[in-house]
Amino acid sequence: MSDKVVCVELEALQPGDYVVRIEESSGFRLKQSGYIQSEQSLERLREAGVKSVWVDPSRRKASPPDEAPEPQGKAETTKPRRLYLEARSAMARFYEAVAGDAMPDIEEASQYAKGFVDGALKHPTTMSCLTRIREKDAYLMEHSLNVCILMALFARHLGLDRELIDKLALGALLHDLGKVKVPESILMKPGKLTDEEFEVMKTHVTHSAAILAEEPGLPPEVMDVVANHHERLDGHGYPAGKGAESLSQYARMITIVDVYDALTAERCYKSAMPPTRALKILLDLSGSHFDRTLVQQFIKCIGIYPAGTLVRLKSQRLAVVMEVPPETPLKPLVKLIYNAKSRTHLPVQQLDLRTSQDSIECAEDPALYGLNIARYLDA
Repeated sequence: MSDKVVCVELEALQPGDYVVRIEESSGFRLKQSGYIQSEQSLERLREAGVKSVWVDPSRRKASPPDEAPEPQGKAETTKPRRLYLEARSAMARFYEAVAGDAMPDIEEASQYAKGFVDGALKHPTTMSCLTRIREKDAYLMEHSLNVCILMALFARHLGLDRELIDKLALGALLHDLGKVKVPESILMKPGKLTDEEFEVMKTHVTHSAAILAEEPGLPPEVMDVVANHHERLDGHGYPAGKGAESLSQYARMITIVDVYDALTAERCYKSAMPPTRALKILLDLSGSHFDRTLVQQFIKCIGIYPAGTLVRLKSQRLAVVMEVPPETPLKPLVKLIYNAKSRTHLPVQQLDLRTSQDSIECAEDPALYGLNIARYLDA
């Protein structure tokens, strides 16, 4: 090691410093040397539990290049995550096409839906985690992707055949196309909609169905999902006010998945709801709005504490749920990240609650601790 290299505390680092390696006592190794680009680069090291690093003062730059140090174990964007990002860009194109009175590329949409089904069948935990990684100002696209993924996971759990799952996933992916026909002043209104505005909002279902009706050969299951995702068992849904006798199993499934994702998303007019609370609402409304048996199956599918949930353990450590064993849903595999009592970051490490004396006390809101859960879930 060069004589110029010195060890400094993490708090003394600044953008422009060149990091050579991480101090061994931190318990982490450096994936690659590089410059600290920004406060975000420092935060990534801090959240990884790094306390001090070795820097080369002679290489400090006022304007660091696009090269930043990462703790080893920070995976590159994996195939499921790349698929998600590509699909999100594709959804933006589909919505843009609809806004211009053109037809979205249904064949491309079908390929993305099938890709998500592949992921749900082969890597269900990874796909479940992807639905918890959200970005502000991307709700419309991400909601469609998340509902598609959750629908595929749910259909897989229910044992439906692959060809049918593909159809249901495509319907879920395209179910909200008609929202681009709703004025943005209504779609993005931060407060409660007036009765008149809500009537306009409800037209998005009719628009979605009308747009897809122009595509010849779409399976009826796709249209069923699109046309009925806001109907309710008690007949108080929209746009047709259908009752239980008119709603198929697939229509009942999409209503559950659609509401669950909407409740757990942060919007301009509401904060994100913890998954556990959203599931309780679904249970409370089962029998009237939703099919009780299917709600119970959905909860079994994603777990009481779904992958991506921030939980507080009895030890007062905060952890992110990473994997939910079907046989022990209350004892998932978690990733320890934070000490709620001391308000300090912990060295990130896995913990299997099936073999630990620790246990889950409750779900927590990441925003209360300034935690970005996506950093621990990038699958």
